Amino acid sequence: MKKSIAIIIIGLFLCSNMQSCRKMDLDPLGVLGEDALFGNEAGARKYVAGMYSFLPIEDFVYHPERGFRWDNYWQNSETLAAMSGEMTGQFWGVAGAQGFGYWPYDRIRNINTLIAGLPKYQTNFSEEGYNQILGEAHFLRAFYYFALVKRYGGIPIITEVQDPTGDKAQLLVKRNKESEVYHFINEDLQQAITKMAATSERGRANKYVAASLLSRAMLYAGSIAKYSGYGNLAGDATDQELVGIKKEEAEWFFKQSYDASTIVLGGPYSLYNKNPQDKELNYVNLFLDLDSPEDIFIKEYSITAPHNNRLKHSYDATHLPNPTFSSDNESAAYPVLNVVELFDELPITDAITGKPIRYTDRKQLYAELEPRQRATFYFSGMELREGAERRSFDIQRGLYKTFPGKATDAQMGSGSATVNSESNRILGGPKNSQYDYNGTKINITGEHGMWKDGHANNTRTGFFIRKYINYKMSTKDVKLYNSTQPWKIFRLAEILLNKAEAAYELGVIKNDGSLKQEAFQYIAQVRLRAGAKPYVYNGAPANLSGKYGYPLDGNMQFIREERERELCFENHHWWDIRRWRIADVELNNFVPNALMPYLVLDELKYSPTGQRINSFIFIKEKEPWNKTFNFEKKWYYEPIPGGELNKNPNLYPQNPIY
Repeated sequence: MKKSIAIIIIGLFLCSNMQSCRKMDLDPLGVLGEDALFGNEAGARKYVAGMYSFLPIEDFVYHPERGFRWDNYWQNSETLAAMSGEMTGQFWGVAGAQGFGYWPYDRIRNINTLIAGLPKYQTNFSEEGYNQILGEAHFLRAFYYFALVKRYGGIPIITEVQDPTGDKAQLLVKRNKESEVYHFINEDLQQAITKMAATSERGRANKYVAASLLSRAMLYAGSIAKYSGYGNLAGDATDQELVGIKKEEAEWFFKQSYDASTIVLGGPYSLYNKNPQDKELNYVNLFLDLDSPEDIFIKEYSITAPHNNRLKHSYDATHLPNPTFSSDNESAAYPVLNVVELFDELPITDAITGKPIRYTDRKQLYAELEPRQRATFYFSGMELREGAERRSFDIQRGLYKTFPGKATDAQMGSGSATVNSESNRILGGPKNSQYDYNGTKINITGEHGMWKDGHANNTRTGFFIRKYINYKMSTKDVKLYNSTQPWKIFRLAEILLNKAEAAYELGVIKNDGSLKQEAFQYIAQVRLRAGAKPYVYNGAPANLSGKYGYPLDGNMQFIREERERELCFENHHWWDIRRWRIADVELNNFVPNALMPYLVLDELKYSPTGQRINSFIFIKEKEPWNKTFNFEKKWYYEPIPGGELNKNPNLYPQNPIY
């Protein structure tokens, strides 16, 4: 029995208007007739299958400024992770903060057509088949509405099949309140959970998939209700509750998320643990294994799919350096030190002297770190590929002739620091440039970073991304449009984290210590699989209310950070910092940090056999391109697309300004 659900995009195109149908020489829906579409189970199932291909999934081929199905979908470095500060690359800053005008009411109309038409032919179906199709329709509609509400807040709730030739006034639907949209999503998903079976064939949703979406969506709504008042957003849209939710509703939404998570945790899923003896490899394989017991809903890819089906991606080619690990393109995105440090503290500075710790081998830096941390990032000295293709990541920023002082003497890499004078710190470029030290030629930089001024293909932060990288591919096969690892839409670890957050939030609201402690039962499961150190619930947590300007304690902050650790690079963090209303603080003049390895020349030694013994130090620096991100509060909501406002003035008022 299949426990994982994959989206298989088939070549079925659902016409959204008569003109597009005529261009394809097909009968429009009105001519084809409902009986042909919904009059039998096979036809209805095909109709539903076609809807999956357009689901708004923020995956490998998603671009935050250009959308879900855009032309140059190989540019995987331009992601929500780059916008949220988890990584840096060629895409950085505010480019995607205002969205791309997503307005999929044509897709919603197709679903409404099914929901309205199917009951007329119920006698032609088995009870199980009828309920499954209708449940899927409610799930799909909720998926679209969630993609809309998390961007725009309140949007029109349309459940009837509108007649485009009818009264124009009836087509100009007003926006609903943001709270009303989330309640509507809840209703749709409750219907889906009730109607759908516990299992389904590969490519279709089931009750647990619907419950997973409900777990996520209601958690978002609860956070917005609790924290949106601290955003101080102004404008008519705020006054009319088109954006923002009353604080009194937070408890209800958190309870809905908690209950939905409970349903999923009672399902047939378990945390991936096929390699318990090697937790690092186990976590790596979690994102590559198509038969993972943790997968609730995934999107599959295939290199044999037609080009426009978006069933192949370029994640490996755009995150690995060429030519060592890629035969096409170049690496263009790198994890920032700020995220790496959320895991185990990196042993780079002596706690007593403040001096950089010396290493003879760069691998010593990460040897004792949390397995999940090592599985998420490639550090200098780590290896990739198997057999004859096995190579190491060679990351080195440059050379110091001497470094006698404290790590802080480097002043985050500033050129004005005495120890960083050109007479003492040697930076390289182009690749493989060497320095003559007492007659010995020594490489200034490593093969994979960093050149003097930074460059695509060589890391600018001291790390490469490891999560989702397919280490089993041959280097010759790492090309654009040649990767097929699946995207994890819903996996069990997220649901555990959702329930932990909802439980703790409910505990705070209800002043219930047992709920707060319960939250850390779910955190413990995630951390045990990760090989992380246990976190003990603190009955008297630190007061962090000054951090974001609202009540917050140390336990809640840990739950949030655990979410970022576990879900790093999975396109959650951008939405998390928005729903928590902390993006304007976290990304206030944010410049990503890097960790740069240096070789200290006057500490080089040689063994009796003449083998060189290196002395490496790791220095915290600002990312060399010095890119800065500032998040404006008005970006907590994207603007209603201008073209839609022109067609329907009832969509006004526009979303708030700060």
